[in-house]
Amino acid sequence: MNDSVARLARLSPEQRARLVARARKGTPPPRSLVPRVDPSGPIPASFAQEQLWFLSRLAPGVPNYNVPFRFALDGPLDVEALTAALNDVVARHDVLRTTLTAAPDGLRQIVRPHDRRELAVRDLSGYEDPDGLADARAFDLARAVFDLEEGPLWTVELQRLSERRHVLVWIASHAIADGGSIGVVLSELAACYAGRVTGRQATLTENPVQFGDFAAWQRQWLTDDRVAELLSYWRDQVHGYAGLGLSYDHPKQPGIALDGRTVTFQVAPTVAARITELARERGSSAFMVLLATYQVLLMRLSGRDDIAVATPLAGRDRPEFERVAGSLTNTVVLRTALDGDPSFGELVDRVRDVTFDALKHQDLPFGKLVEVVRPARNGQSNPITQTIFSYGGTPLMRGETAFGPNARLRCDGMSNDTVRFDFELVLDEKPEGLCARFEYNADWIDRRSAELICAAYQEILAAAVDAPELPLSKLPAPELPRWEPDESIPEQARRSTDEVSPLEDELTALWASRLDVDRVGRDDDFFGLGGHSFLATELVNDINARLGSRISVVELFQASTVASLAKVIEDQPDEAPEDTPDLAGTVERMSDDEVAAALQRLRSRA
Repeated sequence: MNDSVARLARLSPEQRARLVARARKGTPPPRSLVPRVDPSGPIPASFAQEQLWFLSRLAPGVPNYNVPFRFALDGPLDVEALTAALNDVVARHDVLRTTLTAAPDGLRQIVRPHDRRELAVRDLSGYEDPDGLADARAFDLARAVFDLEEGPLWTVELQRLSERRHVLVWIASHAIADGGSIGVVLSELAACYAGRVTGRQATLTENPVQFGDFAAWQRQWLTDDRVAELLSYWRDQVHGYAGLGLSYDHPKQPGIALDGRTVTFQVAPTVAARITELARERGSSAFMVLLATYQVLLMRLSGRDDIAVATPLAGRDRPEFERVAGSLTNTVVLRTALDGDPSFGELVDRVRDVTFDALKHQDLPFGKLVEVVRPARNGQSNPITQTIFSYGGTPLMRGETAFGPNARLRCDGMSNDTVRFDFELVLDEKPEGLCARFEYNADWIDRRSAELICAAYQEILAAAVDAPELPLSKLPAPELPRWEPDESIPEQARRSTDEVSPLEDELTALWASRLDVDRVGRDDDFFGLGGHSFLATELVNDINARLGSRISVVELFQASTVASLAKVIEDQPDEAPEDTPDLAGTVERMSDDEVAAALQRLRSRA
């Protein structure tokens, strides 16, 4: 393999896709440099930070938006040097000293001065099962709740298993971190630690861009014209999509927590090698081959040939953003037509083209799409797509990293048993090979069903890459869960046909008064009529005072028409329960897209 090919092989799926797209259309003119902002003053928050901020105000205590990582350290370790190196890294990156605050002109980032932080050390070496205790402790840390206003928005703990074995647990709020930024932080931590141990200063280049610079640039880049252009594309992409229509093993009862579970497996080395070969033959990437396989699986599972899958993109395609610590990820929808019984190779081509187009339009915040499209919701599922697929992982996942002169660091990965989609498939390149985990909502899906899905994916993948010329109809049809199609109509999508009830009359009058409009129909949407966060709060207070009800602002988000909200009120018990469910639990049961849509409406109207 020559140097050029080797460099291409090391690129992420996103980078490879962009490179091919540029080669096809010619190199675009260079974009302007990202300007620096003054870190001593308030800095505009990113769009993702705004979403997380509103969620935290509505529901303190939700742990779903954490970025948990666990690293095994083998070899002798100097704790004092590690503590000093940690502080070196914190001083370098403003985002690690950032909190958020609401201001009259919007949400702002506040960069705090660097105060030395001590590294928490937990010695488990004297216990019978230090590894088990470390796992349990890491899980507890992964469910930590961060106060976005008070900070700090990350925590780190060193667990001592023996004299030469340690575990470093790093948990951060998604408001300041993603997988890419953890890679930046850990690589610099390793360099600074080596410098501290050896007495030689670490040779790190000055950070050209801080996260605050990215957030300010993001707002300048997304002009009204640019947003309109992006929305036009994404509206067309999701228009008319009917979803997977799956009913699962158990009905989606309201009021239950979203309890996540995981099934793991490893792709056979011979199959993994063939994935790389097929990707090269089709001018695509391993990501596209693996996604095409997943969409075949979803076609088998749902009986539909129009499949949309969400996927996270790193958002680090500009050179200035590659070494930025902070949350730059965004979610896009990849919708592929599987009709016409194409060969698997032809399907990979379709996925490649869809992916290239999505990459060119990836800058639109996902929540903005949900806000504008306003798809009908059905229970707790995400309204646009019910599943997410990701591949690649951080470079730290793919091997060991030298940590000082005598120690090695590797990422072991971890979960905090939360789930925000019905189910998702994640594949990572690790030292031991191509590893996968299937995360699913255990309240709806049995483990046996999850295991069948994992086995089916592996069988379809092996056959598809071995004979990509086969039409999809000739690929294996392995055993899958027998989920009946869910033909129910989402409550928000129904049009009311009964006569207007006295309760609905009361509600329409209250809505018209608060919204200052002459007339409100029973199927009109509160936010579509101009409602926003403050009016929502005032309206809920009006309704509860007039009717003696106990609805919450969150329930108005979920039932935002007069007819649907009237049903919520009618279904409430006559007396309040002794233990009223907390608001955090209510919001945690909302899907990612429901939260995003509600919060984007707040931001755009407030």
